[in-house]
Amino acid sequence: MEAHKKLVLNYRFKVLIDNNTVSFARISGLGMDREMEMLSEGGHSQGGYLTAGIQKNPRTLRLESGVYSGDTSVLLKLRPGIWLRQGIVVMVLGKNGQTDVKYATGQAFVTKWEMADFDAEQGKMLIQTFEIAYTQLKLMQ
Repeated sequence: MEAHKKLVLNYRFKVLIDNNTVSFARISGLGMDREMEMLSEGGHSQGGYLTAGIQKNPRTLRLESGVYSGDTSVLLKLRPGIWLRQGIVVMVLGKNGQTDVKYATGQAFVTKWEMADFDAEQGKMLIQTFEIAYTQLKLMQ
């Protein structure tokens, strides 16, 4: 079968933050869920009804990026307390650079910015991590 040729790979992606293209090495925390509430009928202890509740608890998107010297990108503005009014779009790219899958958050809020450890013995690339809270995620085709 040729179905395996249609599998989407996870190593080529593009990120837009408030409609600005930003580079990241790693992204985690994309997901959707729905809170449910059990309602029972008065006087009966048998069963009940499940209803979809309003999403109250935000999810956390974690974005990791290398630090560039002389950087003037939008990353310099991503600090805790900043609202991303146009949200975040993550596009997974195919072999030829076309968008295979696209995910979009609604409004998002930067909750954490963290710099990796400085270690003179390791000689690794310096990584900064952003955590961004969001309540809605849409799968777009």
